[in-house]
Amino acid sequence: SYVDLPQNFVGSIGGWFYARELERIATELAGRGALPLVDEALRAAIADENERRRAIADLDALRSAEPWRILASEAWLIVRAGTQMPATDHTQMLREFHAAVVARDVRPVDNVRVLLVGSFCEQPPLGLIRTLEKAGCDIIDDDYMLGMRSIGGDIDIGEGESALDALSRAFLEKGVPTASRYIDEGEKGRGLIDKVADLRADGVLFAAASFCDPALLDQPMLEAALDRAGIPHTSFKFAENTGQFQPIREQAGAFSDSVKLWGAVA
Repeated sequence: SYVDLPQNFVGSIGGWFYARELERIATELAGRGALPLVDEALRAAIADENERRRAIADLDALRSAEPWRILASEAWLIVRAGTQMPATDHTQMLREFHAAVVARDVRPVDNVRVLLVGSFCEQPPLGLIRTLEKAGCDIIDDDYMLGMRSIGGDIDIGEGESALDALSRAFLEKGVPTASRYIDEGEKGRGLIDKVADLRADGVLFAAASFCDPALLDQPMLEAALDRAGIPHTSFKFAENTGQFQPIREQAGAFSDSVKLWGAVA
């Protein structure tokens, strides 16, 4: 079943519409054997997810500050593991992993700091992520596992507000920029530019799955925004074919060397 996302971000219009969409999906799932939507249970689930979201955010912050302590491939694996686990168990695993990587005896590496954008339709092969790391790229932020990071911060439930309405409001007010998110009068790419500045990234890699229309249609507008801001970037498409990894490594390596030597892509 498809979920229609709101294109009006006024709470009484788009928020009401999105809450009804979530309600419809919950009803359909209940008809197929899932537990019915109950406000008390949803409140408890939101609290558990808030804790998990904080643990993921703490791990992401460490990866940005000290990328030599935790590789993007490691972060991808441990966050993806949560899709098969209860939120509380996953949060504990994330906290234990965070403590372990902080205690690692490692040295900083002179890699280029990059954001990776475009994994909207499907997750990349693990080998692709490791290929980019071997090319001299510290992936300090990415949109892998976007569902785990689609809300920026806690979902707060206001006094007298239902848990479902709070979930809808969080999407409107705290949803992260994605290819599927309507931006109304906002500047396309502004969120990416701000993230580059906030995380002190040296450039951006666009890596979209082949035939992923949302990401590939989004990309030219994001590239134009980066060009206007003078931010280096390069792009490629990926599939499951491992034979493509070597050309991608060469392209990413050339990008890394260019940024480190001249601060831009030649």
